[in-house]
Amino acid sequence: MGFWKRRVSMEEQESMTPEARRQRLWERAIRRLQATLPSDSPSWVLNETFDLQNDVMWLDVVMRVGPRWVKRRYRYDGEVDVLYFSGEVPFPETALDQLPAERMIWPSHPLSRLSTLAA
Repeated sequence: MGFWKRRVSMEEQESMTPEARRQRLWERAIRRLQATLPSDSPSWVLNETFDLQNDVMWLDVVMRVGPRWVKRRYRYDGEVDVLYFSGEVPFPETALDQLPAERMIWPSHPLSRLSTLAA
């Protein structure tokens, strides 16, 4: 491990349950992710994958980029607290109504209120 990496002490890591480590990694990743997303457009986290042994998390996010919708992939490295962009693919606008409201990153966005009224 190089001097540039910040690492939580091994005792603290070992004393945490896997669920607590997952929750801590999730909160830190979402904090980094929110800083990169436009707050005036809705975004959803579709799914996430965890590698707790290496303190890494992958996220798939649906968001609007200009006139189109895309699904972006991000990798969050919890050891150094960095979010990496890993590419994007088009997302069909017709599938937006199938996205769960509870997975919306900006719950105060007007579209989130419309989706809860429709439910």
